[in-house]
Amino acid sequence: MATEQSRKIGVIDCCVCGESMPVRQNGRDTINLSCPWCGHSSYAKGGTEAHRIVSGWIRKDAAPVEAVPAIPAAAPVAPVAAPLANLVKAVKKGFDLGAI
Repeated sequence: MATEQSRKIGVIDCCVCGESMPVRQNGRDTINLSCPWCGHSSYAKGGTEAHRIVSGWIRKDAAPVEAVPAIPAAAPVAPVAAPLANLVKAVKKGFDLGAI
């Protein structure tokens, strides 16, 4: 069974958590709602009372979701080999397993 492509037609507030969630509609005029925040999902088939009600709630003028900015590159780390080597030597001096 081939899946139909759906298109985003707007956003709506989730009835569970209140966050904005995308509203998608497929080729058979079914409206699909799926909240990425809480996982709530529902649908309304075309020609039904639910479809008419949900269509009235859709905000088509909502601003598009902004892309997540790229993570900046990390600053170079200063070499810590000498202090780390001194710390390892101090730890080895403090513990002697031969006395067990």
